[in-house]
Amino acid sequence: MTEYNAKDTVIVSVFGKNKVGQITERQRTVKGYRYVVTTEDGRVVEDLYVDDNSITSFIDSRLTKSFKKHLENGN
Repeated sequence: MTEYNAKDTVIVSVFGKNKVGQITERQRTVKGYRYVVTTEDGRVVEDLYVDDNSITSFIDSRLTKSFKKHLENGN
C-alpha cells in the first residue's frame, strides 16, 4: 500500500471528480493511514484513504504517481 507524508501532492477523487491537493495531516488507523487533504480550490477533504473505492472520496495512487512523473519530466 502506498503511503504519503504531510505536504505531499496527491490526486483526490471527490464524488467522481479528480482534484489536485496537498496532504495536511495523516493519522494511523487500523485500516492504514487516514489523510486530510487541502485541494487546489481551497477545500478541505477529510477521512481519505489510499485507493479505497468503497467510499465517495479517496486518494488515487495510480493518478498521483502519473501526475508526479509528468511534473518531473517537465511535460
